[in-house]
Amino acid sequence: MKKTLLALAVLGAVSSAANAQSSVTVYGVIDTAIRSITNAGGPDGTGRQLEMTEGAFQGPRVGFKGEEDLGGGLSAVFKLENGFQSNNGQFDQQGQLFGRQEFIGLKGKSWGELDAGRQYGVFEDVLGTYDPLAIGNFDENEWEIFVYGNRYDNSLKYTGAFGPVTVEAQYSFGGQAGATSVGSTLAAGVMYAQGPFSIGGAYQQSKDVNSNQLTDLGLGGTYVVGPATLYLSYSTTKRDAGFTAGASKTSQPLANASLISNVGNDRQRKDDIVTTGLLYKATPSLEFIGGYMSDEISDEDSKGDSGRISVLYAIADYHFSKRTDVYFDIDYSKLHGEEIVVADPNTVSGFLGSFGGQSSRTGLALGFRTKF
Repeated sequence: MKKTLLALAVLGAVSSAANAQSSVTVYGVIDTAIRSITNAGGPDGTGRQLEMTEGAFQGPRVGFKGEEDLGGGLSAVFKLENGFQSNNGQFDQQGQLFGRQEFIGLKGKSWGELDAGRQYGVFEDVLGTYDPLAIGNFDENEWEIFVYGNRYDNSLKYTGAFGPVTVEAQYSFGGQAGATSVGSTLAAGVMYAQGPFSIGGAYQQSKDVNSNQLTDLGLGGTYVVGPATLYLSYSTTKRDAGFTAGASKTSQPLANASLISNVGNDRQRKDDIVTTGLLYKATPSLEFIGGYMSDEISDEDSKGDSGRISVLYAIADYHFSKRTDVYFDIDYSKLHGEEIVVADPNTVSGFLGSFGGQSSRTGLALGFRTKF
């Protein structure tokens, strides 16, 4: 009897230890806003639109992440993250079940982490670090992702942190028979953070179904001064004439990456993006965020037209707790040159609508966010 009890006790201890070596976490964000924008359409194009929409900061999500200790400093990891629209509960990200992220990987204590699946691109990882909003969630404060891409299916990504240096590398498979590089994306980035200062850079190249290329190069940095953090980044993107990203909700090359194309243009299009801003923590509960984004576009169409889109925004954010906050946003968007009249989804301004034929738009929003 004593031996049986002892055996059960040992078995229970081993079972508890094994369970302690594995973990699964459920988490999420709900960010919702009441938003008003001018020049949204109507009979004369200048009508105001009032709507409930996703919030300014983060796309609503619910996710599951886990880690299992395999011994010897090695762990198995996974993440499943669904995105949804907080105003109506529908799937976001092209209707993909786990459209935000879905990957499995291995993590080593000394060498880093290697993941496989649908993941954020390295270019966004790095440039997003140097954005005051870490890439916002209104079209007006996140449109840069449409230029260089957001998340990539079929991706291998390595991340390693070595003291103040973090390195990332990504290869996304095109999956095309007889042409291994067609539809693929190759990217690499490095960031250095020491004390109040951080700097980083990234390079990315994608090839479409016809081997037309999209090339991105970006640099950014932050500097902390007391309660304030300063942000600055610059990126330049070139997309070959005729560059075509696959349609959303398909398995075509470069599909579901939120990339704009360059269809019908016999010129190489160039986008030069500058993002800068400030985050100021006035009190432990209250912070202010201000930012400016600009995209100088060259050879936007086959006639060689150029233009510029710029956005200025300010947000006051009050935190009731670490999980819950309420905020007020005001933003002003301006189209210059040919971009004023363009409403083509292959252009940046196409994602913001036509501005009702006007050259500017003002947005106001009151938002509420909670995390779990």
